[in-house]
Parts: sequence; C-alpha cells; structure tokens
Amino acid sequence: MEPLGGDTARFIRLLLSFQCQKVPCDLLIRACESRPTWSSTGEIIDRLPLEAGVSEWLVDFYDGNKPFSHGIELGSYKGYINYTVEIDGIAYLEVTTGGQPDLEVIEERTLARERIAIILQAFPSINAEIIGEEIIERLMDVVKTSILPLLSSLTEADIEDWLLPEKPNEQVIQQRDCQLSFRLMCRDRRELFLISIVEFLYQVIDRFEIENPLIPLTLLRQLSSVISNEATNISIVLNIISQVLDAYDSNDALESNFWSSDIRVDQRSNALIGHNMAMQLSNKALLAQSKAPSEILAQALSNWRPLSLNNASTMEYLAATSLCSQSQLDTIENPPFSTVDTSALRGLLLSRSKRCKDAAKILNSSMEDITSRYGPTSMHLGIVTAELANCYNILQQENKAEDCLRKALQSRLERSLSTRRDGIYLRLALADSLIGQARYSEALPVLESIIDSPNISATFRMMSALRLAKSRRRMHEDPQRAFEQNSPLWAGLPLLRHVPDVLATEYVEELACNISEIPKVQPGNSMKPKELIEAVNSAKFRSSFLPDSPCWEWYKEVEQEYLGDITKAAEATKGKQRDDGSRKEDESEMRTSDPSRVSYEVHIPDEDFEGPWSERLVLSFGMNTGTFIQLGPKLTAIDGGGVRALSSLLILKRIMHRIMVLERTHPDGPAYLSRDSIWTTRDETGVPEAPEESDKLDGFVPCHYFDYVAGTSTGGLNSIMLGRLRMSINEAIDSFIHFGNSVFGQAQLLHDGPRDKYSAVRAGDAFRSIISNRSFYAGLDDMAINEGFTEYRIGTRTMALSLPNEEGVQDAHVWRSYDNPYGNQWRDRETHMAKIWEVAMATSATPGYFKPTEINGVTFLDGCLVANNPSYRALHDVLSIHGKAPVVFANIGTGSEGVVHRIETKWRDLPWRDRLRFQQGSIMEYTIDTDSETRKWLDLSERMGLEKAYRLSVEGDLRTIPYDDWRPANTGRKTFQKITDLTEEYLSNDKVRDIISNIAHEAVRVRRARAITERWKDFISDE
Repeated sequence: MEPLGGDTARFIRLLLSFQCQKVPCDLLIRACESRPTWSSTGEIIDRLPLEAGVSEWLVDFYDGNKPFSHGIELGSYKGYINYTVEIDGIAYLEVTTGGQPDLEVIEERTLARERIAIILQAFPSINAEIIGEEIIERLMDVVKTSILPLLSSLTEADIEDWLLPEKPNEQVIQQRDCQLSFRLMCRDRRELFLISIVEFLYQVIDRFEIENPLIPLTLLRQLSSVISNEATNISIVLNIISQVLDAYDSNDALESNFWSSDIRVDQRSNALIGHNMAMQLSNKALLAQSKAPSEILAQALSNWRPLSLNNASTMEYLAATSLCSQSQLDTIENPPFSTVDTSALRGLLLSRSKRCKDAAKILNSSMEDITSRYGPTSMHLGIVTAELANCYNILQQENKAEDCLRKALQSRLERSLSTRRDGIYLRLALADSLIGQARYSEALPVLESIIDSPNISATFRMMSALRLAKSRRRMHEDPQRAFEQNSPLWAGLPLLRHVPDVLATEYVEELACNISEIPKVQPGNSMKPKELIEAVNSAKFRSSFLPDSPCWEWYKEVEQEYLGDITKAAEATKGKQRDDGSRKEDESEMRTSDPSRVSYEVHIPDEDFEGPWSERLVLSFGMNTGTFIQLGPKLTAIDGGGVRALSSLLILKRIMHRIMVLERTHPDGPAYLSRDSIWTTRDETGVPEAPEESDKLDGFVPCHYFDYVAGTSTGGLNSIMLGRLRMSINEAIDSFIHFGNSVFGQAQLLHDGPRDKYSAVRAGDAFRSIISNRSFYAGLDDMAINEGFTEYRIGTRTMALSLPNEEGVQDAHVWRSYDNPYGNQWRDRETHMAKIWEVAMATSATPGYFKPTEINGVTFLDGCLVANNPSYRALHDVLSIHGKAPVVFANIGTGSEGVVHRIETKWRDLPWRDRLRFQQGSIMEYTIDTDSETRKWLDLSERMGLEKAYRLSVEGDLRTIPYDDWRPANTGRKTFQKITDLTEEYLSNDKVRDIISNIAHEAVRVRRARAITERWKDFISDE
C-alpha cells in the first residue's frame, strides 16, 4: 500500500464526504467529462466540468486514472479504493478501511461546494439524454444521503457567502481590459449554476414527490431572495416556481397572476416553467392544500406555449410534447433535432403520452443511429427498443414487438446485461407481447425470471407479479392458487408501500378479479383468500388517496360479496352437520344399549385457560408520543430511545418497589421473595423465613409477575434482559450501564462518514458479556454465547422487533422466545436459529450508530424504524395465542414526544450531523408510523375490552437527551444522574403514583393466586 497523500488523499476525503458506503463511478465520470445540457436558447450544448464549478484538481485526477474509473484496470487503487461491479452492471468506488485512519480534516465548506458542483454536473438535464432517468436512479442514493440534507441546511448567508459563483464586481471590471467578456462570464456562470439547481430540484421532486421530508422546499425561495436585485431570466424563474412550492410548504395562497405568457423569459426558462407547473399540477399532495387550487395551475398551464410557434426551440418542443394536447402540438413547427438523443426522446415522450403510432415511427427510425452512436448492447438501444415494443403491443402488433425484442435480448445473454435495467424493460415488454397473443404459458417463465432477479426495484417486481397473476388467471387455473403464500399476489403485497399509485391501483384491481373468479356455489377453502384480504386491508400504501378511489370501492364490493358467500356456505354446512349428527346419535344409541359398553369422556381442565393462569400480564419496551392512558387487563410496554431506555428501567424499578412493599405487608402474610409459594420454607408460625438481606429489591423479579415482555431498539435489550435472561431490575440497570460504558463511551474515529459511530464488534462483545454474567451460566461461557433465543420452558415469554433489510420489506420481524402457531412460520424459523446476543444486536442496530446485523443470511436493522412501540404486536400475539386479553397492559416509554417525528419535525429542520447520520432518509421514512402503532394498540385494546392499559413515560426534558449521550465516557454517571433526576420528578406525580399502585396490586394478586398451584414451580424455574 502506497503512502497516502496529495490528490489521492484529497479524493478519498471527497468520497467519504458523500456519506455513502460506496459511490457510483458514474458520478465521478460524468462530473469530470463534458455532458449535454441546454443553452439559454433551448438548444443542446456541451458543458465542460470547469464551467460547472468542478475543481480542476479533480478533473486532473480523473484524467490521470481513467483506466481505473472505467473498470479497465480492476481491483484496488493503491490499496485505498476498491472498484466493484454490482449484479445489475453498475460500478462503484468504495474506500477501504486502510484509506480512512490518517486523513487530515479539510474545510467543511470546500467539501460541500465540491459535492454540489459534482452532482450538478453529473445530473442529467431534462430531456437531454436517453439514459437520463437511469442515471438519476444510479445517483439517487448519493442525492438522498448527502446532497439533499446539505441543501436543506443552507441559510441565505451560506448561499451568498460561498455557494453561488461570484457576481460581476464593478471595481474588478474597471481594472480589466475585457470588461464585457468578464462581466458575461461571471453572469453566465451564476445563471448556469442556478438553472442547474432548478433542473436538479425539479427532477428530484418529480422522483420523490413534494411531501417527502428530504426535499429542501425553501431553497428556491432563498435563492430568489438572494438574487432579487438581479434582473435576469433565472430570477423570474425562481420567483414563479417558488410561489408554487410555497403554496404547499407554507400554505400560502397562490395568486392567480403568478404567471402569464406575457412574462418575457428566454426559451430555456420558458420550458422550465412549463415543466414545473405540470409537475405540481399532477401532485395530489399539493392539490389537497386548500390554498393551492388546481384551477389556477391548470389555467396557467393551458396557456403555456413555446415563445415562438414557428421557431420553437428543441427544449420547448420536447416540453410541449409532454404538456400540450395533440391539436396544440400540431400548431408548433418541428425544430431540427441536432442529436440522436433528442430525436429519440421525442419518440419516448410521444409514447408516454399514448401517441403510439407516431412514437413507433420515430423510435423505429432512430434505431440505426442509436446503434451506430452507442453500440448494439448499449442501454440507450435497450431503452428505445423496449419502448418501441410497448408501442407495438398497444397497437396490437405483438409480432413486431416480439421480433425486435428477441433480437435485442439475444445480444444480451451475458448476465450483467440481462439483469441491467434495460434488460428488465425488454423482458417485461416480451411478456406483454406474449400475453397479448394469449401465449400465457410462454410468458410465465419470463415473468418468473424477473421476480427471482436479485436487486431489482419494487416497481419492477410489482409489474412482474401483476402480469404473472393476470396470466395465471387467464389460463383458468384453480382460483384458490392465486391466494397461496407463494403466489404473485402475496409477492406483491409488501411492495404496495413502495410503488406508484398506478401499480397499487392495478394490484387492488387484480385482487378483486381473482376474488370474483372463486365460484359462488363452492367457495372452497376460504382461509387463504381471507388472509390476503385482511393483509391488504391493513396494508400501508405509498399514497393516502387509493382508499378513496373507484377502484378501491369496487374491490370492497367484491370482498363483501365474497365474504357473504362464505357465510352462506358455512351456515349450509353447519345445517348439514347438525342433521348428520342427529342421525349418528340415533345410531349410536342403538349400538350402545348395553350399559357396559358406554364410555365416559373425562374433561381435563387446561391450566393455561383457567384460574390465575388465564390472567396474563405483559411488559413491553418501545418509544412513542403521548402520556399514560387507562383502558384494560395486565400488559406492560416500554420504549426504545438509546440511553433514555434507562428511564424505562427506573420506572419499572418503582413498580417493583411498590410490589415488594405490597408483598411484605400483605394481609395474608408476608412474602420476602417473588419465588415464594406454598412450598417455601416457613417458621413455626407459618410465616416464610426472611432471607438475610430481605430489604433488597433483587428478591422480586419482574419475570415472576409478567407473562410477556416485549421491546424494540434499546428497549428490546431491556426486554431480553428482563424476560429471556430473567434478571432483577437492579441487574438489568447495572447491565445497561455496562453496555453504555463498553459501547456508547467508545465511539469510533471518523464516524461522521459512512462508518458507523459505534463498533458492532464491541457491541457484540458487550452483549455476550451480559449474557455470560448471568448466574445460571456461571463457568459456561461457550454455552452462554451459543444459547438460542427460543426456549422450551414454561415461563415469561420474550419478544423483540427488528426490520429485515430486504427489498420491499417494511414490516417488523418479530423475534419470539416462544412458538406462536398463528405467526409467520417461515419467518419464525429465523428466530429458532438465532442466538440471544444476535437478537440483541438485531433489535438495536440503529442506522448510523451500529452496523446492520446479519443472522442466517438476512440483514436486520433497529426495530424502531417500523415499530417504535411494540405494544400492538405484543397484544396481538396474546390474543392470537390465548384468545383473551391480558388483565393489565403497562406501556413504559422513554419520554413523551419523540425526538424525531415526521409529523412534528421536518427533515430540513434537524441538525446537520443528524441528517447525515440517518442514511437515505430511512429514519424519517419509517418513524412516521410511530403514532399509528400506538393507535392500533389502543384501538385493539378497546375492541377487546382491555380495561387496564397504562402508559407511563417521562414528560419534558428527557426527550432532549440524545440517543447516545454518555458522559463521562468511562462511567456515564452524569447522564445516568440526569435521567434519574428527570424520572424521579415524573414519578412524584400523584396520577403516576396511582397508576403504579394499580399495576402493582394486580401483579401481586395474580402472583399469589398462581403460587398455590402446581404449575408455579415450572413457571419460576431457571432450568
């Protein structure tokens, strides 16, 4: 490995500053080479990297290392940077661990300015390249992780001080000979930069939709304010577009005269205004705002035209192809298309506007030029071929589509080409052509190969699943097969939240079609269809508009009709069974007239459903907003929240202290240990013998009072310690502090980059140490670290939540120490194979803090990403297994009002380093469901008659303590004291004391009733 220095070190710092584990090579290549963009007159020009503000040192570094950047020289660059190629053919650069330790700190603004210049040069201009959308997709991780948070954090002072290229300075101009050229150069660079920002944000908003919290909605208004005194085209563009965005972001009224065709701008600006108005008009979230009426936008867009109908620019004409009707487009004279890409893009845009006949002619005529320009296996040709085939399919010329598709696919037999995005397009189009010719059996393997492809997007997978479901339905297969677990409909279910509305709508329609195929006279096995129907009804969609659509209304009608048929069939079956039963009873009486032949059925009561064992208590740890609530039976939940989970343990400690007092002063006689029973050693008066240190709380263990303990994140660690490891409350607190000292007090170097803040190895060691220190593992370290999470004993049951880091999966994985016969058996197999410490790692693997944990080939993240409050999952398990609600549900939190909630805090309002820590906006994307989990728990509690559900969570300043605040690093004493003080203040509240007393009384009542049964010995056994 060569010494690290010079431009190599500078390049590594730049790569790390993007906050991505790996950076696509396309970002570097496109940033350091010229690329097509639009001139002010709306024609294609090539923009050089230096014109876009890309640093000269970076261009020189790229020019000197092209063989490595283009994959000609595979492997590692000087031992510091790896070049890798994914299965979809996309190449990435990744800094090795050896390239990180000794880097010098560089000025933050310099890196920020370089990153923005790089992305603006690399990002494709609107309608300038055939592969523009594909490039956007490749760069989107960098955009989400690094660029959007950076742009969101900017102030007007930042924009003016260091972001914008300098504007013409009159004093400098007077000192130069070429005053005019220098003035124009400064002005053009400034305007070019601002135009690039507008184009970039347009395409990002179009990709993410305006309500995404990552979008820096105020940026254009800030830019407009900074350049308000400059009489330029871009100042007009910024003012117009920012008015529309402000109508959404700030709920400001959109003035009817915000734009008119009389406003004079250049061709490029005119096209940009048209594109942005059309995008916002199609945005449902924007139109839902009462102060942003669609009529104003629609009227403005209807008046939009190229500046000259007889001499329209290429950019304006392509915009008109998307924005104008055919009759309006016919009035605009075609411009000469100067590049292969713009000519083909005209056909692509016509195809998307459903003008397939004209589109097919243009696309077909451009094939030869594209092949000559980019090659027969290029993505450019693949995209155009797939779109041409789509046009043929719509025009019912499937044979033409099949011919051109098979020719293209024949040249893409290499795996890296067949799994590339254009390869997926081609195979989907081929399946459509086969379906159009009713050759369904030939379409099936094509579609199955797409679904089975790794690393494909949720959109592609859903498109394939829907076509596969449709093909099987049209082949008149058994209707029940459509509802089996391995069916396309089940494959598409977890994707509903990730796909566009049009695909979600198509899914619901296909489901309704399959339901309607089930014969009314013979509904058959109704369990599988009902399971899928229930899953869809409770699914989370990407948009909230689908449940209000006509499609959903029709689906509900079909569903109700089917459920009605099931009810009728069931009633008819019961009637037949009653008749058969009566007949058999008569026959039986005749056969058993001899008394000696009569057998008596003895009913053995099930202890699990009778007496005190049917009165269950549940404890869960999670994080959500709100305060305590009283509803129904005996269940406890506590929130995650990093170090704030100590507050949950302190609240539970107060509950256990109250339990101890009640046990020792009970009117039926004292109990000095929670293990006490009728078999406990007693003195001559019948009173249990007091242990030597009977004043200690350790004698009263939570697992002797609670039947279920559930948690997520660090709350999941609490649930494992108290439930699976059966610790006392003091032991759990001590173990948590040990974890804090070992992990939170030992942050890794350079953790503001892609490197996680804390070592997963150190966290694993801490978890294993906690397990090994349990008394029943004394001297058995190997057994302790290999102990499985699932256990086969009567006792407290433990649950922890994680998020599987898999494509299309956004539901929690439930780790159970017990079997749930009604759970997901396939996913439960992973639990049976996992070790205790692995589950602890999986439930607390918070992005940015800890590396995701891999267990049996599946990677898991912190469960708080999808279920901050596990109470609903815990209650659902109790109901599904026992058919009865618990008697108490105590939900203990880590501070009311979460630290980061989508409904309260916009992404751009968070501190800069917090934005960088949460990669790809995952925290914001998932924590939006926090309140819904709590509402689901409360709703289910009320429906099931749960009368004693309690919520305990410290209010006020506790929520301001950061996730990993551990001071001093070696003891955490200051942090622990602060959490203790805030918790003690909360516990002094009279209402809180009453709730704690209620929980404790019920816990003692049930324990004492159980302690006189034979089953108690098994319940408290550690074996």
